Amino acid sequence: MDESPTKRKSGEAASPAPLALPAEGPAADGQRAPLIASPGSGRKRELRAAIDELKREVETQTQARDALLGEAGLTVEQARELNDELIGRLHRYNDIKDAGQILFGKLAELKGKTVKDMYAEYGVDLRD
Repeated sequence: MDESPTKRKSGEAASPAPLALPAEGPAADGQRAPLIASPGSGRKRELRAAIDELKREVETQTQARDALLGEAGLTVEQARELNDELIGRLHRYNDIKDAGQILFGKLAELKGKTVKDMYAEYGVDLRD
């Protein structure tokens, strides 16, 4: 009878089979490449350098943001509230503009003209 690690004899506790991970995996060129970088590997140094560079960039951007907010006399929270208000206004503007374009389209259809003609007739710039 086959006795695999998952099968047990009566009265024996089942012990899980140890998880074996391959030390290497296939690379694009057919060679085997390490799955996990060793502590002294060049890849690990590259990643640490990239992380350090990103941290410096975050610090630079934070300082620039704080300087601009200081010039404007705003806190981060006030700037976020202002931004949210402006985004809300843009949404409202776009909704109104869409409604106007629909109305111009329906009016043009009723009069048998193009929307461009309707814009000209009512003195509205095509870029509006």
